[in-house]
Amino acid sequence: MVDLASPVLGGFQDSLDAAFGASIGWIAGHLILIGALALVTLAIRNRDHIVSQSGFSRETLVDAAATATATIILFAIFTNTFGWPQAPAFALGLAAALSLRWHVLIVE
Repeated sequence: MVDLASPVLGGFQDSLDAAFGASIGWIAGHLILIGALALVTLAIRNRDHIVSQSGFSRETLVDAAATATATIILFAIFTNTFGWPQAPAFALGLAAALSLRWHVLIVE
């Protein structure tokens, strides 16, 4: 069987295997992936309804997505390139992304 869950879920998949056994852990991990994919698909298909009914404007959601993307990219750089521990890398990535957002929106 192809194990797609282990590369995506990492150590959590190992915990599922240890808790439920290899076969049930494999099924549980793949059900988690299928559920996450289904939720992402549902959100993409209903994005206009979500934007119009959530109370947030499209600009606010794009701004939040850009800040989250910058945080993830900086986190990846800090952990993979510099070898920093995850918690400080995430904190510094978030602080840098929020600072960049502030500079773009306020200082422009």
